[in-house]
Amino acid sequence: MKLISGLLDERIAIMEGKIGDFPADLFPDEEAFISTAVERRRREFTAGRACARHAMLQLGIAAVSLPPQEDRVPKWPGELVGSITHDETHVAAAVARRSDGFRSVGIDVEPYKPLPWDLWESILRPHELSKIEKQNSLDPGIRARAIFCAKECAFKCQYGVTRAMIEFHDLEIELDESNLSFKARLMIDAESFPPNEIPVGRLRINKNFISAAMSIGSIKPGA
Repeated sequence: MKLISGLLDERIAIMEGKIGDFPADLFPDEEAFISTAVERRRREFTAGRACARHAMLQLGIAAVSLPPQEDRVPKWPGELVGSITHDETHVAAAVARRSDGFRSVGIDVEPYKPLPWDLWESILRPHELSKIEKQNSLDPGIRARAIFCAKECAFKCQYGVTRAMIEFHDLEIELDESNLSFKARLMIDAESFPPNEIPVGRLRINKNFISAAMSIGSIKPGA
């Protein structure tokens, strides 16, 4: 089952699968970070790091530790940018070379479930809320979940450039359901994301997952 594959530039390495498909040993600093976590969190963390290292190998980069930094974002080797995501059962990682022109990558995977309505106002901006009921190709709750997924993806992507810890209302998402794409507009004053351009991401929606992917530097059109 494809989660992220096909949504990004082909130069970006993708690895994905079930969490149980990626058992692996952790590096000592990774082990120290996760040592007191519950078993479920440990499985997710371990699978994410193993998945990322498989993606790095596709680029010819040997396995290295990817310890969380103070902001909990993985510390990627200096020549790489990347992103890891998981839900309760599946995991995915995307890794790209800076030398290929990539400044950041963001991916997110969410279950195909309506976003609970009591979360809508805390996540969606008024413009996004106003469009929920006007679109008839997606159930309103699923559309809300897709916007949430796009915001999670866009947050990761912008963070790689701005290092800004923004809130949900600091991003506005414009979904295009005709080609499953979205535009992300940063609504606050932060380092350019990127200059004079609204980044475009891709979505995949099926009866199991909603996935979003975005890169700054190059984007594969029409995936």
